[in-house]
Amino acid sequence: MRRRVLPVLLALTLLVLLADLAGAPLGPLRGAGDAVLGPVERLVAPGDDEADRLERDNIRLAEEIRTLREQARAGRALDELDAGELRTVSARVVALDRAGASGPERVTIDVGRRDGVRVDSAVIAPDGLVGRVVSVADWSADVAVVGAPDAGVGVRTGPRGVIGTLSGSDPTTTHAADELVITQLTRARTTKGDDVTTLGSPGQRPYPPGIHVGTVTRVEHAAGALTDTAVVDPAVDLATVDVVAVVVGPDRTSRRTP
Repeated sequence: MRRRVLPVLLALTLLVLLADLAGAPLGPLRGAGDAVLGPVERLVAPGDDEADRLERDNIRLAEEIRTLREQARAGRALDELDAGELRTVSARVVALDRAGASGPERVTIDVGRRDGVRVDSAVIAPDGLVGRVVSVADWSADVAVVGAPDAGVGVRTGPRGVIGTLSGSDPTTTHAADELVITQLTRARTTKGDDVTTLGSPGQRPYPPGIHVGTVTRVEHAAGALTDTAVVDPAVDLATVDVVAVVVGPDRTSRRTP
């Protein structure tokens, strides 16, 4: 249609130019041209309103696709969360707070008191321990992550279950900012590659036993020290953690749709 219209437009334009050069009165000709060309021009070139509408539709569709992809990814992460017999409520990380040299020291999640979350509830991700709840509002909660100051965790290391305390730093040990450190409480030896799990707390608060925390990457035997110090690669990347589960009881697991 547009290919047939364009030659007509060119012919009419040429006619107006020739008449102008010849000195002919252009008022009636221009009026007739406007009457003919106006509808044709609107047909050939869509108006601003139509272009704006198409742009808005494209933006809306792109946002819907992004939302569906996020929901699918969250669903896959929830399927990977295995809390055993622990009763949990699922949540999303919505903010990173008080960032330190090794990453966030706290995160905010989108569940709270109305969901059964309490202070000292453990928070886990598909790969392992995230931290513990330190403050709760009706619909949100703040979580002190593993390795944050004053967030020591009792742990067991390796097949022998060597007991120690895990923290974010140790003045006698050199390690990367995103690594953790275990100060052992016994003389039993640990080795590189040993798994680190939570020791467990009385009443399972804040930490139930057996939650994966990380993997030993190096063991230091300081001269004169009675016990070892182990450097640990944490199981969870706290800078990118998204879907988590909050332990709200020792009963059967119960998950909420994200």
